[in-house]
Amino acid sequence: MFLSRWRRRGQSTTEYILIVVLVAVLSIGIITVFGNQIRDLFRVSTERLGGNEGSTLNSGITNSAASQVNKGMADLKDSGGTP
Repeated sequence: MFLSRWRRRGQSTTEYILIVVLVAVLSIGIITVFGNQIRDLFRVSTERLGGNEGSTLNSGITNSAASQVNKGMADLKDSGGTP
């Protein structure tokens, strides 16, 4: 009885380790492929939040992402309701 419980515990531990390794490998792959675009997106976003309106994107971020970053404070205002 004790031996079968130990085997099940070892099996679940192995499954968790495999899941963690899979997530780590996928994360490294995604960062390798999209790292520069993500870095530019965060750089421009933080510059915009800091008040620098003249910042531009240097690499090939898609147009939809660029338009989201290029929104100004007027775009964030409520469209007519009271708070």
